[in-house]
Amino acid sequence: MAGFRGVSGFARVVGVAALTRRKPPGLVDMKNYSGSLLFRPVGRDDAAGIAHVCYHTGYNGEDLEGGGRFDDRRLFALLFALYYPVYEPENAFVAVDADGRIAGYVLGTTDSRAQARRFRRRMIPRILLRALAVSWWRYPESFRALVHFGRVSAAHGAMEDVFERYPAHLHINLLAGHQRGGAGPVLLDLFEARVRAAGIGGIHLSTSERNVKALPFYRKHGYALERILAPGLWPDAPEARGLVFAKRLAGG
Repeated sequence: MAGFRGVSGFARVVGVAALTRRKPPGLVDMKNYSGSLLFRPVGRDDAAGIAHVCYHTGYNGEDLEGGGRFDDRRLFALLFALYYPVYEPENAFVAVDADGRIAGYVLGTTDSRAQARRFRRRMIPRILLRALAVSWWRYPESFRALVHFGRVSAAHGAMEDVFERYPAHLHINLLAGHQRGGAGPVLLDLFEARVRAAGIGGIHLSTSERNVKALPFYRKHGYALERILAPGLWPDAPEARGLVFAKRLAGG
């Protein structure tokens, strides 16, 4: 995700009305990006592609494939990605290759408190249904990890003060083969401009101190360390503490 800053300001979006028809949304017209990817708003039909990227970047920025840590891909996507294309597509963008395959995304919200309430109401029942109907017997390692994630989240405690100062939050991921071409800054700029347009003055994000490729990227683009969360999220790496980065936005 490292690279030069791709765009300044909010790019022109063509065909946004397509979101309501559940057709592929229009492409975003980029001015200062010369790479091979295309950028557009997220649509509900993007869920599978987003889930794919989420899984292949899901272990502290690395691929979960074949590691035996969390083999239930559906449950992982429900936990970490699928809320956004379904319930807040207006706050998310994807990067796609020439064949239309999703290579990366930025997902987020302009109101983390409201998002947390909606997540509990709309996603937790689906997560529990998947976990109890499928994961516990077919993917026991995923069920154990889910229980562990819950304990870690409780240990970290609430972040109401962060939500107050930095109401928006984001998740940004790119497949490994697309992390050095300038697409990360483009996605970040698109989301930041969306947040500014909503009149919101701050964004936060969570990562791990083991996500060594992402940390310089966040710092380069104005995100500063706001909080350290211990223990780390993953059962096999409790020493890899969670990090919350945050940024104030001018004009928000």
